[in-house]
Amino acid sequence: RPTFRSEIFRKIYKKFFSAQSRLLGSAFGADLEVNYNTLVRLLESAYRCTLCRRCALMCPVGVDNGVIAREIRKLFSQELGIAPPEIHEKGCVAQLTIGSSTGMNPLAFKDAVKFIEEDIYERTGRKIKIPVDKKGAEILLIHNAGEFLAWPENPSAFALLLDAAGINYTLSSEIACYDAVNYGAWYDDVELARIALRHTRIGKNLGVKKIVIGECGHATKAYVVVADRILAGELSSSEISRESCLPLLWEIVRRGAVRFDPARNNFPVTLHDPCNMVRLMGLVKPQRLILRSLCPQFREMNPHGVYNYCCGGGSGFAIIQSFNFPQWRNKVGARVKIKQILSAFEDILDPAVPKYVAAPCSNCKGTIRDALAHYGLWTKYQILYGGIVELMVNAMVDLPRPFIEWEFH
Repeated sequence: RPTFRSEIFRKIYKKFFSAQSRLLGSAFGADLEVNYNTLVRLLESAYRCTLCRRCALMCPVGVDNGVIAREIRKLFSQELGIAPPEIHEKGCVAQLTIGSSTGMNPLAFKDAVKFIEEDIYERTGRKIKIPVDKKGAEILLIHNAGEFLAWPENPSAFALLLDAAGINYTLSSEIACYDAVNYGAWYDDVELARIALRHTRIGKNLGVKKIVIGECGHATKAYVVVADRILAGELSSSEISRESCLPLLWEIVRRGAVRFDPARNNFPVTLHDPCNMVRLMGLVKPQRLILRSLCPQFREMNPHGVYNYCCGGGSGFAIIQSFNFPQWRNKVGARVKIKQILSAFEDILDPAVPKYVAAPCSNCKGTIRDALAHYGLWTKYQILYGGIVELMVNAMVDLPRPFIEWEFH
């Protein structure tokens, strides 16, 4: 219950910090004993929330439990030094010291880029050189580094599409700048600021005009919106603009920079709206314009847009493995998303017909992957998941064969 954590938080505040509390003595918080058990329950309850903030959208009095939960996490991290190791030591600390929360160092990143170039050639016959550390490029593109390891077809698709569209871009091999993730968005303002500043300074050193975040929801929100609080002067958006990849992808379709054949995507497609980009940023239209243009059988989930449900893995749930978080994620957090997916395809659940869930966010893809496997839906109904850029490349006329591989394991 979100009311539990907010009530405990309110009572602690009233008991120790409110001037009114000091005047009235024990009138506030008299029934609350602040001890280890109280604080541990408060800490854990703050992480039993995906921070999707759908509650704030629906609440008749506008109570934003997502913000409350995040502020509680921040206090535990910044004041007491307590945070889940998956998002602090293995997240922010690893990103700033090793280069990525995946453990990928700069040499491993360059090897991953080489692998992608070779894979593109094997799959398409095209020899593409992915630009890395290119000075004076128009755009610095930063992927979630998890894509290179778990879903290399996503950065492959970006490379194919941007090359075909003639877009002047580069990746960076600098520590922290080949990984867009910013776990500070979930729990700590200081860690968020460190990563956002590093991304921007590296972009400044490369001389780019724009920094674009790939298909990663929380990384986009953290850098494009939240970072406004700390990026000023020569690092401000007026000097180097910060954007999601979705408007860029729609612009490629809109201006006809690449020839597409929608018939190549003539299979049922539905769209998952990542909370951080849609509900929390207002990025609702670009992805829909792309899918309506390139996917003849596109159908919406119900509800969709800003009213869509979280994937179930937001705010760290997708990677936190302690306690019973993995089971809670699949059986509680992601269950409603699975119901939405099945409802979107309810008229065509025939396993002989391949179906595609477009999820333009690495965090969401990881949760949907685990949930589909947990409920045995990959092979039962032949439901595949992936990003939007893969669908775009799949529809490219100049490729000899479809880009998406309909293989299930």
